[in-house]
Amino acid sequence: MLAASRILFLLVGLFWLLIGVLAALLQDRGIGPTMLFISHRTDEALFGAPPEEILATNSELVTLRYMTIRTLAGLLVAVGLLTAGIAWFGLRAPQAWPLALVTALGLVVLPFWWITLGPYRTAGIGVGLGDIPPFMWVPAILMPLASTLGWIGYLRA
Repeated sequence: MLAASRILFLLVGLFWLLIGVLAALLQDRGIGPTMLFISHRTDEALFGAPPEEILATNSELVTLRYMTIRTLAGLLVAVGLLTAGIAWFGLRAPQAWPLALVTALGLVVLPFWWITLGPYRTAGIGVGLGDIPPFMWVPAILMPLASTLGWIGYLRA
């Protein structure tokens, strides 16, 4: 079970790393310009106009969005590299510290995502799984599973 846990943590780390790199490279291509934060539908409901309209008329917001996405991308690359590194090197042997650290990485982000989505909840805008960026929901599913398998494997080792 520890091996399965290690693979899942590694996949999450590589996923965050990939999303971070792609976000930085593709933020102004494809669906990027059609959203301000999470999805076209929810952003239009929260901000009162289609995101592409808002971005076309507010150059300061375009600059802030560019800087914010690049910052988030860098943090995703960093946490992805950290998660993948701990999974690859730290979880090779049954040790508590790397397992506790990657478990904490998975848990610590969840309250921040909840807080981040607060304005949508406050405005009464329903946010579905299809609205939430994959960098949020994929790890939210895989990290608890990886942690559970890891701790079971660690305790049995």
